[in-house]
Amino acid sequence: MAQTQSESVVDLVDVRKTYEMGGIVEALAGVSLSLSDGSYTAVMGPSGSGKSTLLNLIGGLDTPTEGTVTVGGRDLSTATETELAAVRGSEVGFVFQTFNLMPRLTAVENVAMPLVFDGWDRAERRERARDLLGDVGLGDRLDHRPTELSGGQRQRVAIARALAPSPQIILADEPTGNVDTETGERIMGLLEDLHAAGNTIMLVTHERRIAEHAERIAHVRDGVLERVEEVER
Repeated sequence: MAQTQSESVVDLVDVRKTYEMGGIVEALAGVSLSLSDGSYTAVMGPSGSGKSTLLNLIGGLDTPTEGTVTVGGRDLSTATETELAAVRGSEVGFVFQTFNLMPRLTAVENVAMPLVFDGWDRAERRERARDLLGDVGLGDRLDHRPTELSGGQRQRVAIARALAPSPQIILADEPTGNVDTETGERIMGLLEDLHAAGNTIMLVTHERRIAEHAERIAHVRDGVLERVEEVER
């Protein structure tokens, strides 16, 4: 297991997020949380509790209404769209429940896509993507499109794509939500391997057995961080 360091790579201080949806909806109501370098945190809570909003703020997909979100020493609450894109492109890797793969691209093309924006040439992109797909057990599915892959295989392609730019932080939003139990355990094994290699992992889930793969569980309800529980081994 990766050794947790004291240095924080993510810091949220009194973060609030509201949306205008026919009235003011408060998704987060003053959340403060830090992620140490190399840590593994799961976030649990009922639907609508603010779990995904929390993930989106850390990943630079959204900005807080109030408070600060600092990732890798960069304050995202005042960042420009260009700066947010840089965070998404290099510091943070996303794994989505719905995979978010490009349907017309092959597995290797999907994994290579983030590297286009980083300026890698075509041969380097393909080599990196081939290596990553081999790492997740899909070395024989390089030229298959998403419709030709099972749900579990698509999720593994999504994990490989998230890893392409070598991000330090991996954010996974219900990564086992659309796969069967056996495949879900394999995906969790991949995330554990990433953690062991030194990556910082934050996982959103509503399943206790999935959350217990992490070192600690942050419980969120009605936009409030209720408590943080250490997972006993």
